[in-house]
Parts: sequence; C-alpha cells; structure tokens
Amino acid sequence: MKRATLAAAVVGILVASGFWWFSPTQVIKRQTKSLLDILTIEKSSGKVSRQMGTQSLSQFLAPQVELETPTIEESNGTFERADVESAFAWLCNQAKQTHFKLTELQSITTSGNQAQVRLKLDGLVELPTYRPVDGNFFVTFNWLKTAEGWQLTYAKWEQTPYYFKN
Repeated sequence: MKRATLAAAVVGILVASGFWWFSPTQVIKRQTKSLLDILTIEKSSGKVSRQMGTQSLSQFLAPQVELETPTIEESNGTFERADVESAFAWLCNQAKQTHFKLTELQSITTSGNQAQVRLKLDGLVELPTYRPVDGNFFVTFNWLKTAEGWQLTYAKWEQTPYYFKN
C-alpha cells in the first residue's frame, strides 16, 4: 500500500512538473532568456561562434518584426526576418562585444497564441568607435505562437531614467 501511494505521489509530481515546464509562461520565459543569450556576444568569441549566433537568431523571429529603440534611430520600424538577420550578422562582425543581462522579469502575460514579456535589462553594444547601447532598459517583447514555435513579432526598448538604474 505504501509503495502504491508513493508511486502515485511521484507520478503526480512528475505530471504537475510537466504541465508547469510546458506552460506558455515558462516556455516564453525560457525563449526570452535564450534570445538574450544569442544577442550577447563575448569579447573573446571568434568569427565562427559569432556566425553560429546569427544562424540561431532566425528561429526566434517572426516573418516580420517591429522594432522600437531610442538609441539607434535606423533600427525603428517593421523589418523582414532576413533584414534583421542581416543586421545582426553585421553586428556580430563589427561589435567588440554585446551584453544583454536580464535584471528583472516584470511580467509575462499570455492569451491564446500571443504573449507579452516586460523586463528590465542591462544592455551594452560596444562598436569600435562608440557604444550605441549602454545602460539599463525597460523592454517589451511580443511573441506569437506559430507552427514553428514562439516567434518574436515586436521589441521595444526604453531607456530607464537615471533614478531607476540598479
């Protein structure tokens, strides 16, 4: 009797963990963290590693992605996936380093096949002659669930006021 009860409890915990792990909220949280990891380029990384990051980005992008950022005016607008991939490939070749560290996950809301993530991050894009991104940002990501999985449709970066910086 004790073994049956223990087995049932273990199965119950595994089933509950599975539902939690595959819930849209947890999938979106992992997807967001993976995207930030791909966008991070270590100073010591080689060309091959950087090009692999370019290839990895594609799976995260919807066919069209809308971007809003206060720091790089040319990056505002709606772009085809290939254009975003091309811009990221350029960044991988030109940047000394980039870092996107999640500092606070503020909210994840899901509704059917759509999700929105609000977060704070510490961002850095260091090019050879200047840093177009350097500081704390509020970020909004909108995701759409497609046959290929969750894909980014919108990203908005807002510079945080000085008094909000960590």
